Amino acid sequence: MGGSIGGGLGSMRELSETPFPAEAELNEWRTLEPGHYRVYAISYRVWRPPDAGEQTPYGRVSEVVRSNAIEIDVSQPDPAWQDQQLRSAVQTLANPSSPEEARHAARRLRFLNTKDSTRELARLFEGLNQDQPTGWDLMFGLYGSPYRQIAIDAMHAELAVPERADTNEFLSALVHLRMAADASFDPPSTAGPEEARAFWQRRQTRERELTQSEMQAVAAALPRKTGRARALTLNGLLTGGDESVMQTIRPALIAAWADLPLATQQELIQSRWSLIAGPEMLPILRRVAAEPPPPPRTFAAMVRDAALRHIYELDAAAGREAILRDLKDTRAEPGLDVVKLLSKEDVATALQPAVERIVNRSARTLDYELIGRYAGESALPALQAAFKEPGKMGCTPQSAMLRYFLRVAPDYGAEQVAASLNDRKFTGCYKSLLQELGSELPKVQQIAIGALDDPDLEQNAALALGHWGTPDAEKALWRSLQRFHEEWADHSEQLRSTPEYQSPGSRGVSLEQGLVAAIVTGSNWICPPERLARLNYLVWTRNQHDQIAGWIKQWGQGSAQVNPIWYPEDNPTFSVLQYSGLTEDQLRVKLEQFPSGTQLRWLLWQPGQISPPVSMAKQEAVFERIRSAAAQHGVTLEKVTQP
Repeated sequence: MGGSIGGGLGSMRELSETPFPAEAELNEWRTLEPGHYRVYAISYRVWRPPDAGEQTPYGRVSEVVRSNAIEIDVSQPDPAWQDQQLRSAVQTLANPSSPEEARHAARRLRFLNTKDSTRELARLFEGLNQDQPTGWDLMFGLYGSPYRQIAIDAMHAELAVPERADTNEFLSALVHLRMAADASFDPPSTAGPEEARAFWQRRQTRERELTQSEMQAVAAALPRKTGRARALTLNGLLTGGDESVMQTIRPALIAAWADLPLATQQELIQSRWSLIAGPEMLPILRRVAAEPPPPPRTFAAMVRDAALRHIYELDAAAGREAILRDLKDTRAEPGLDVVKLLSKEDVATALQPAVERIVNRSARTLDYELIGRYAGESALPALQAAFKEPGKMGCTPQSAMLRYFLRVAPDYGAEQVAASLNDRKFTGCYKSLLQELGSELPKVQQIAIGALDDPDLEQNAALALGHWGTPDAEKALWRSLQRFHEEWADHSEQLRSTPEYQSPGSRGVSLEQGLVAAIVTGSNWICPPERLARLNYLVWTRNQHDQIAGWIKQWGQGSAQVNPIWYPEDNPTFSVLQYSGLTEDQLRVKLEQFPSGTQLRWLLWQPGQISPPVSMAKQEAVFERIRSAAAQHGVTLEKVTQP
């Protein structure tokens, strides 16, 4: 019997006679008291394709696999052994020879489950991920310790230690432990909707109270902290503080900037700017912009772009100068979102050098993107001469050139798009090209519609038409789904995902999913319940039936909710019903498509509900812009403060 395994182990893998080890640590699952045990493993992650005619809802049959059993004895732990393990783990964590050795030591400490190990976990835990790679094990050790009150008391004692950095992660873990220690805030096992809502509101209120209490304790200890510990503690206070706290902490954090780790500095500039924004940051931002340009499309490059944007926000003249310097520096590649801050006249000064580099085959990726967005007809002869071999260029340069041709010479551009799609010998760029044409796609919409009949292009064509197609594209997508339904009518049981993703069944599942997504979430049309019901008759797979049923249920639950996602704060996205990841402009367009008389709710996030916090003034401003635009089309928005 063939089978496959997946879920938590990376990509799916087809099983064979060759053993495949899947590691699981017993300590993650059970705490064993002294005694004699039989141990065996059961896996629910193995499945096989169904046999011919075998009915299965998800195109696969789960197989429960059980190992042979082994017998083990768990002895009463020897206190001397526990002490030795504790000392060894702490010594290793103080000076590990490798990340793996540090992780192993942290896990030993996590699972010791003694009073002293709990205190050490509190002493050592500081942050998560790159700030402290072993932090997850240390934090989970605190959560899993049978000595919860000792954990809480030890963490409280650590707050006042001068060299201790009281980070936001440390404070959050402390608050969560205090909540877990109070049985009155355990979720009710049975509760009606109103009772459950009241419980969670009460729980959120208590969590905010505890957070403020712990932050006051940290603030009281702040004068005794110095250097890195003080800077990171200020950062922790800023992250979770209310407006009054932030006004005091913010200038102190900026003054301590040099003591912050580089990763924390980058995070503040890139994704938590609202916490530190102000003219006091200009000298710091200028230093970032004055450094040698980092490699393009790296996190460091994203931070540099953010610094350039913020300089422009605070001092437009200085920002213009810094962006122009990067634009003309062939070592730098500022993002187009940064370049867009410049006037067209400023950008124009960079176009001819970009054309020359393209002709000389020494261009940056940015040069192609500049041409795609800004170059005029005067550059057409040179760029036509440089575009000699469609289908052989890199994907990003090719799609940028094609966007340029479609913009300034649509007929020629359409010819080159067709040629690039047909030349499939040298690169795989043709597989994603239609989506990469972006807003220029309508000029070759008939080519994209024709690609719905091409097995190599149909998936990309469907997604491109859903995102960029005109309302006429919706009809083509419905026709394609109808044809798909008819083609699979006699063998729909073969529609299933398998490790061989190029198999007809796997490709069919992907195509059905792509067509449904394009129809349901299309940018230039709406898909209300009656169309969703029609869609439900045309799909074969259980996953799509379930998803469509979920969307229909959402529409039927009364006024739907618009959920803003304020990350990053300067570029929020929004979701409503089946539509997600919408920019403000896309949301405005989408709401115009809703039937007149539609009533929607708009979630305003309260202090403490999201981190970093977003001011109510900013939330209200965005709400008012969208509300005003929607009202012109008979769609009303009502503010709510609970998800």
